[in-house]
Amino acid sequence: MLNTINAVIQNITIFDLIDIALISFFIYLILIWFKRARARFMFVGIIVVGIVYLLARAFKLYLTTMILQGFFAIFLFIIVVIFQEDFRHFFENIAVRGILRKRRRGLYFEKNTEILSSALINLSRKRIGALVVVRGRDILERYIEAGIPLDGLLSPQLLESIFDPGVPSHDGAVIIEEDRIRRFGCYLPLSTNLAEVGRLGTRHAAALGLAERTDAMCVVVSEELGTISLAESGIIRKLDSVEQLGEALDNFYRQRFPARRRHALLEFLAGHSLEKILALIMAGVMWFTFGHRVEIIRRDFVLPLEYRNLSSDRIISEPKPKEATVTFSGIERAFNLFDPKELKLSLDMSGVKDGQNEFLITKDLIKVPASLSIINIEPDTVKLTVNRMINITVPIEVKTKGRPPSGVVIRDIKAEPRDLPVIVSTAVPRDKITIVTEEIDLKSISSNTALTPRLIIAPELKLATDKIPEVKVIIELENKESPQSP
Repeated sequence: MLNTINAVIQNITIFDLIDIALISFFIYLILIWFKRARARFMFVGIIVVGIVYLLARAFKLYLTTMILQGFFAIFLFIIVVIFQEDFRHFFENIAVRGILRKRRRGLYFEKNTEILSSALINLSRKRIGALVVVRGRDILERYIEAGIPLDGLLSPQLLESIFDPGVPSHDGAVIIEEDRIRRFGCYLPLSTNLAEVGRLGTRHAAALGLAERTDAMCVVVSEELGTISLAESGIIRKLDSVEQLGEALDNFYRQRFPARRRHALLEFLAGHSLEKILALIMAGVMWFTFGHRVEIIRRDFVLPLEYRNLSSDRIISEPKPKEATVTFSGIERAFNLFDPKELKLSLDMSGVKDGQNEFLITKDLIKVPASLSIINIEPDTVKLTVNRMINITVPIEVKTKGRPPSGVVIRDIKAEPRDLPVIVSTAVPRDKITIVTEEIDLKSISSNTALTPRLIIAPELKLATDKIPEVKVIIELENKESPQSP
């Protein structure tokens, strides 16, 4: 065991350290994300399954390993289905987080807290129902239905007038962003947490529903009791006193939009220490399990041969080799980092001569990663016969069968045109350079006739034109006169 660990340490390169660091960073982000994912309890189960899989591999438990490999084959699909809302939420945040950070928000935090506290406390005393959403960093538009755009400056008078029972839109929610009321009369998604909302009203269910999906704070004023409740991070709670409202709003702004500090990098490195340690350990275990193997292995790959710079007036005669087997040597990790489909053997045909040519297949004809080496190439030489293509004219032979009816004499049979231009290799024998028509039955010919029979072209020939021309066969007849009696 110690020898194995020592061999692993000796073979670690700077690229391996970068690899482990990147994987650790991604695992760290996933761990932070799972802390607020609605189905984060699944993460523990996934970790347990992963540990069981590693143990099964270590102890050679064949059946368990095969079953778990099948599980991991559909693991990505399962994760996407279970966490689809959280994935969408995560990527939306990435898209807008950089833009939101550029805005100066600290100027209105204190003012917003004072205005909201004053207005909501007044509504509570008057027992007027209200639902106020204070936006955090997350996008809310996807979860909001209906609503009327306002974009008005936040003030106690405006906020209280919106929730006046005589206003048609008083039952909806108000969306506050920065120091503006962006929309009012909005409808929010209802929570399905019956244990929490079963004893509460619709406003509370809507507030909790949005708080489960975003980082916004939702403040609810009960119309029946005049109590104030806060919904945040998937939890709803009733405030014991009105003074707690200002403290909660102040904490919300500080947590969602912390002031920039000069030592932000140090704070990032110091925060979430447990998640960072777990991420580093998990990345190290993954690398040790899948990436540390240093034994040298050999693999054979069948590479197709391609011919470059062959002039258009030359052709390679059959049979010709179409592939070669190349043996590579290296560690398994190096084989996993390149695509064998990209490997090709290219032969330069610019200097070939007519007749037989011999090419030596060398290692420099194959581009491979520096971490792999070529051990053997089979065959190591390729013999090719190259012939020149020439343009010639081949006469069309009209093929017939049978004899014409009694009393009919064939005077002439001719094809128009009489010949066709073709391209043919100089190696093709003369007796194979033929173009004939399909057989014409002369028994049915009783008068001068023009036909367009199908042409049968020898496979060694290539027409000079892409389209097979139409050839007419003209048959001219004359009647044989009967002898007169004396």
